[in-house]
Amino acid sequence: MKLLSLRFSRASSTYEDWAIPQRQSAEILKRLDTIEGLVLDVGCGTGFCSEGLEKVVGIDISQSMLRMYRQKGFLGICAMAEALPFKDKSFDCVISNFALHWTSIDQSFREIFRVCRKKFLCAMPVKGSLEPLDFPFLSPEDILERLCHLGGKLRKVELRKLEIPFKGWDLLRFFHYTGSSYNPSKGDILRAKRSVERLIFSIDKPSFLVLFFSCEVPQ
Repeated sequence: MKLLSLRFSRASSTYEDWAIPQRQSAEILKRLDTIEGLVLDVGCGTGFCSEGLEKVVGIDISQSMLRMYRQKGFLGICAMAEALPFKDKSFDCVISNFALHWTSIDQSFREIFRVCRKKFLCAMPVKGSLEPLDFPFLSPEDILERLCHLGGKLRKVELRKLEIPFKGWDLLRFFHYTGSSYNPSKGDILRAKRSVERLIFSIDKPSFLVLFFSCEVPQ
């Protein structure tokens, strides 16, 4: 987690210029279902999902990302999704965009359900995203099964392909400048130049397959 935090911190100044699919995902997520009351943004980053919300608190593992978040006027706290520093049922809604795939999903869901009173909205890249990179994305079915097993009651579900508007070396820059160049199953994707070149140029139409869902949390 420390390594991941460092990568996102290093990308904090370039993130908003390069994280185009992440921003698009945040806008789709906020239209998926109604978001009311006091909101917790889990993995808030620089604030794509928090923008436009009246009462919101963000948590993130990167202090540099939180610095950018706070500069927009939001309250940001450094914390992990698996150990949220809040009392039970502190928030009306919880939202999370492009963050929970970096975490222990089951424990993150448990903590979100613990602190949330009503509704949970999430966008997460899933299996079928950037397949040549062999990132260990979970399948949509697996994620939803875990969610329901823990007591979540699904309200809305969508599956969308979001294009990454970069190719070749710019695709590599995208990973670097968004802090996402780390593959948990293999380590750094920035390996020897020749193998990186073969890998990056083999991806003709880079995209994320993104699962969007909202659910009622168990009481």
